[in-house]
Amino acid sequence: MKSILLLFFLIPMILFALEKHDSTAISQKTIEEQIQNNNNIKNITSKLDELDHKVEIQQNLSEKTINGISTQISASSYSLTIFGLLFAIAAIILGVYITYIERKVVRLKEDNTSLLNQTIKVKDEVIGINELIQKDICGLHLKIKREETIQFLNRLIEIPEDISNLGPQLLSRDLEKDDFTKLKGAYLELKKVPELPRGLFEFEGTYSDTYKILFFQHFLDLSIKDNEIGNDLLDFYPDAISTSFRNDIIKSTHDFIKAIIDLGINSKTSEINSFIKGISQSKYCSFDTIFEILFKGLSTRYNQFRFFDLISDEKENRIGKSNFGKKIIEKYSNLELSVSEKAVIEKTNAIIAELKKEEQERKIQEEKEKADTAEKKRLQEEIAAQIKENK
Repeated sequence: MKSILLLFFLIPMILFALEKHDSTAISQKTIEEQIQNNNNIKNITSKLDELDHKVEIQQNLSEKTINGISTQISASSYSLTIFGLLFAIAAIILGVYITYIERKVVRLKEDNTSLLNQTIKVKDEVIGINELIQKDICGLHLKIKREETIQFLNRLIEIPEDISNLGPQLLSRDLEKDDFTKLKGAYLELKKVPELPRGLFEFEGTYSDTYKILFFQHFLDLSIKDNEIGNDLLDFYPDAISTSFRNDIIKSTHDFIKAIIDLGINSKTSEINSFIKGISQSKYCSFDTIFEILFKGLSTRYNQFRFFDLISDEKENRIGKSNFGKKIIEKYSNLELSVSEKAVIEKTNAIIAELKKEEQERKIQEEKEKADTAEKKRLQEEIAAQIKENK
């Protein structure tokens, strides 16, 4: 029993002693561990300080590196900006240059094409001229003559007074409708300067007279339709007709009646009377072809009778009027006529009778003058003979 109680007392004491021993052991161990931890902390702190120092150094290096890179980037950016501007300027200059070269190339291409076309044209002309020489020398002559005519007309535009030299040559040539414009231009230029007398060896008449003859013989239809030329030419018909050859007056008559019909015969009374007056006073007063052209050109019956009525009854017009009236009598005398148409035929016959009577009187007067001249000559011969006998 005592042993058991002792055990009860001893066991707790032993357990307490063991626990205290264990606690002491644990405390020592903990202290050692703490010391070890402190050492470790010191080492770590030392290492941390070292790392902080290295980090600081690294940061300084990084900042320097970043600053250097930033400086390089700024420099590079500035350089790129300058280079970009220079490149843009160079691109603009290059673009302008390329455009200039392109236009020049296009122009050269066009010039080359034009030159090629001209060369081909010249070649064709040379071939054509060669063929003309071999096959049609007359055609070549006409072509050369035509080119010369164009040069004459261009010369007149520059020097209108040169018509004194070129007029006779142009009168003998066949002019084309397009030549009227150039000839008119030269004539209008001449009108701007005062009319000067011609030289000693030049043809009679003024410079403008030569132009008017050209208009009459080559372009009478166009001249009548032109207000400027037509009015100037109106009073010149008689002179122009008197200087015309047979072929010229035939052509001019065709042109005249064509223009009169186109413009209306009732509006061209002055032209009709001037033309008939010129015919009546010229060597063509009995040239039947002229009156045939006029009569046929009028086409209609109304126009033919109206044309007769528009011719004035002046003495200078009677021969032309009567010859035209004869054409009316030939065609319509056997047909039924109106009162006005009968009056035209009666008027024609009256004019013919007047002219015959005047012709007879003229012949009688000529015979009388011849007899008087012969008698005067006989008396002069008798007086001369008597004077010779007295001596």
